[in-house]
Amino acid sequence: MNSIEISAKNVDQAIEIGLFKLNANRDDVQIVVLSEGSLFDKARVRMVLKSEVANMSEVELLVAEFTQKMGLQIIPTVTEREDEILIDYAGKDIGSIIGKRGETLDALQYLLNCIINKHKKHEDYKKVKVDCSGYREKREGTLKVLAHRMADKAVKEHRPSKLEPMNAYERKIIHLALQNRDDVTTLSKDAEPHRYITIIPSNIDEKYKRDFND
Repeated sequence: MNSIEISAKNVDQAIEIGLFKLNANRDDVQIVVLSEGSLFDKARVRMVLKSEVANMSEVELLVAEFTQKMGLQIIPTVTEREDEILIDYAGKDIGSIIGKRGETLDALQYLLNCIINKHKKHEDYKKVKVDCSGYREKREGTLKVLAHRMADKAVKEHRPSKLEPMNAYERKIIHLALQNRDDVTTLSKDAEPHRYITIIPSNIDEKYKRDFND
């Protein structure tokens, strides 16, 4: 056993239990507090033996070093596949790397793509995807619900529904969510970083049509 996740009444108790199960001293492990606990929830910590670092791949070492330099209470899980690398962060500070609507997470993903694939040949390139405790899946679900809600509003009111500016990845989710609906179409307008989607109903009033001839 090289790593362990423990739940207990408080952080100190969780750490003590983890050290006992790992048969290790505090200096022998890397400790990340996943949750400090509350009146209703237990504290959770993840502990990894520092000796395990010796068995890490080059990518895992790089990500671990990068994470350490951020100075946040987070820990990465790295999964390497044939054509991609998945990095999933967990810990009490994940809010700091998610940022508003995932903007910081996207920036981190871009940066790690650049670092990990630097000097690699095209055939050796691996796409790096970064997530935080399932944030992207939850965000995708939220956007799909928003897309249909705003589409229904557009159809009901016979007028376009304008969404807030989104990055290319999130705009793609909106477009795909509505692509099979016959009662609306979607259109991206404006330039980055202010580019947004307008949902146009098929029953649009004549007075709005001139705005979408382009």
